[in-house]
Amino acid sequence: MCNPIKTDSMMYMKRIILKTVFLFIICNCALGQTNVYDSIYYGGRWRTFMTHLPTGYNTSTNYPLVLAFHGGSPLGYQSIQYQSRLSPKADSSSFVLIYPEGVKIAGNRTWNAGGCCAPATTLNIDDIGFVNALLDTSFNNWSIDTTRVYATGFSNGSLLCYRLANQLTKRFAAIAPVAGDLMYYPWTLSQAIPIISFHSYQDSNILYFGGVTIGPTGTYFPPQDSMFNIISSNYNCSIIKDTIYHDSLHYDHFLYSNCDCNVIIEQYVSYDGEHSWPGGFATGGVTVSNQFSATKLMWQFFQNYTTSCNTTGIKEKSNTQNSFEIFPNPCNGIITINLTSEIFNIIIFDYLGRKVNEKYRATGKCQIDCAELTKGIYLIQANSDTRILTGKFIKQ
Repeated sequence: MCNPIKTDSMMYMKRIILKTVFLFIICNCALGQTNVYDSIYYGGRWRTFMTHLPTGYNTSTNYPLVLAFHGGSPLGYQSIQYQSRLSPKADSSSFVLIYPEGVKIAGNRTWNAGGCCAPATTLNIDDIGFVNALLDTSFNNWSIDTTRVYATGFSNGSLLCYRLANQLTKRFAAIAPVAGDLMYYPWTLSQAIPIISFHSYQDSNILYFGGVTIGPTGTYFPPQDSMFNIISSNYNCSIIKDTIYHDSLHYDHFLYSNCDCNVIIEQYVSYDGEHSWPGGFATGGVTVSNQFSATKLMWQFFQNYTTSCNTTGIKEKSNTQNSFEIFPNPCNGIITINLTSEIFNIIIFDYLGRKVNEKYRATGKCQIDCAELTKGIYLIQANSDTRILTGKFIKQ
């Protein structure tokens, strides 16, 4: 008996049926959120990805989009979804989240980030083209604000974030690499892209001060300072590696500012933890830093930026869409905030959510002395009987 011939159309129909069944299985309708494991055909192969739609998703709202790229691993989206806890954050903060997957070769998924990592680099996998096509597909399928697209990633996925910023500059509003490095050169962006980066001095996979990674690959990673000197030079930043916070028992916070488009580069480096996602869950038995939450800080950072070149410094934003003017911003001493005729209680929080100052019964033009504050980014919350206003400023 002859075996039936499987034509391309038959295989395509079988794939569509299996995909449709799978979508029904993973739709968490009872939770008001949806996980959709899907694929697009690009570069001669099916490329897979997981889309997480936040609780309450509806087509009448254009949502921000975050792409999260896993590290080199046998697993795909499951690894970064677990370690980062980005899905719960997407639900609470209402953004669409997509976990793309690298091509699985010899049991391992990697990204072609330029100078790393095999086998994606040795086979010259077109991951940039895949991400570009994935964005087009996502814009067609979901309600997304195309000016508010962000990228984050861990390790090899973090490296890809830098390459995406370099080659798809106009498509991303900001990036947040975690435990990564710049491996694709030259860095010649046509428009400065804001960056918030997270690392650990204890990371032996991608050494903060540069060197050859542990393991059989023998990949050399440049020092973080060298990497950010290259980037900040392209951005024409006049303030280089300003120390905002230093505590050798906890973490360092560095800032590169006065750059083109008024963007900033922030870096958080912990003294604990290893090659891991700060404030997340451990994978592979490594120690995780508990000094700060990369997931929380990156989302706070992302909200300040769109793909348009900002000209107003930090962009004030609040859940109630109410804000106020803060000047001068950045500041060294007295700041003035323009309030309405209502009476407000004003609270100032640091970037980790700790209250540092409070002022009662303010109205109109209110002045606050920030001279005693340490360098960093601060949130101002003004509460009246009817509403809450929020704003941000930098203390230099």
